[in-house]
Amino acid sequence: MKKMLKGICVLSLLMLFSATANAAGMIKDYHAYRIKDQNIRTVVPVVDNILSKEAEVKKLAGNAYYAEYGDEHYYMKFYPALHDTDVYIVTDGEYDKNSNGVTDFFKSQNYTYETLEDKEAYKEYKFDFVDYARSGALDGLFTLPDGLKPLKKGMSKINDKMSKGNEKTSAIPYSVDNDPIDLTRIDTEEFYNAEANVTVTINEYRLKNKENKYVHAFEYIVKNNSNTDIKVEKVYSERLAALKDVTTSTFVDLDRLDVADNLGVPLALATGGLSLGFTVANNVRLARVIKESTRFAHSLPENYDLKANSSMRILCLKFKDDPKPLQFTIRKQGQTYQFTY
Repeated sequence: MKKMLKGICVLSLLMLFSATANAAGMIKDYHAYRIKDQNIRTVVPVVDNILSKEAEVKKLAGNAYYAEYGDEHYYMKFYPALHDTDVYIVTDGEYDKNSNGVTDFFKSQNYTYETLEDKEAYKEYKFDFVDYARSGALDGLFTLPDGLKPLKKGMSKINDKMSKGNEKTSAIPYSVDNDPIDLTRIDTEEFYNAEANVTVTINEYRLKNKENKYVHAFEYIVKNNSNTDIKVEKVYSERLAALKDVTTSTFVDLDRLDVADNLGVPLALATGGLSLGFTVANNVRLARVIKESTRFAHSLPENYDLKANSSMRILCLKFKDDPKPLQFTIRKQGQTYQFTY
């Protein structure tokens, strides 16, 4: 019986591969570098300026690029790594990790760089690529189709139906949280609103558990720089991730993307096709996800009194594919100020 099941899995895999491989190239390499002491906001404009002159290169959303050179295809995306910048590359062409167009670019800009050793970052970037490639946006690069797509859609519809008309009770009320954050900080920005005399520092963190594939944790530190108390009347966002979004996504995300998938047919080949079947995530892992995410899933504050020369902290979860800013409405000495960061 085991041999028969294994044979069915392999046969299905070969049929799937033969039907797809003619339309897209087999991925030969996944690789990543870390540019040291160069923030992404200084690196990307330089890259944009250079690649805008290349007719073969297409700029994608989120600091990503896609290029076709004859029969070879290249995907490249830049990520913030706090004061450094990560570069993730996927190709179906011949690729020398130590000497190529990307490393030539690093050298031309006098960038200090190294091969990425951050395993958690590497796994996240690989998932981002596979998820994006499955959308059909990268026809030249072959990735295994998402065997769980119907299940994910079904769970999403159920989730939306359950939450209709229940927005208020489904949110955890805002509360002051001053405990340390034991997560990897991957980005930070600071903004200053002169009219309200308020500084907003935004820190972005990578979560430790599986929900990190879909969401990142954000910390907003709002500082009242004046000698006058202010009232934070409302903080609003067009779209934030709630706890129900995180748990639903994690429950149906059964792909073994941490398995060596650089063979082009990663999941089925490495797991004998089991990743195409339905396997419920274990309760322990889901419990860890809930524990970690709950801290960042509180509702946004309203009518919060922020004392003179003091700060408040706001924690939230944002979807990685479309992170939305927070909109602030602040009342100070009879005047209302609004700003968005």
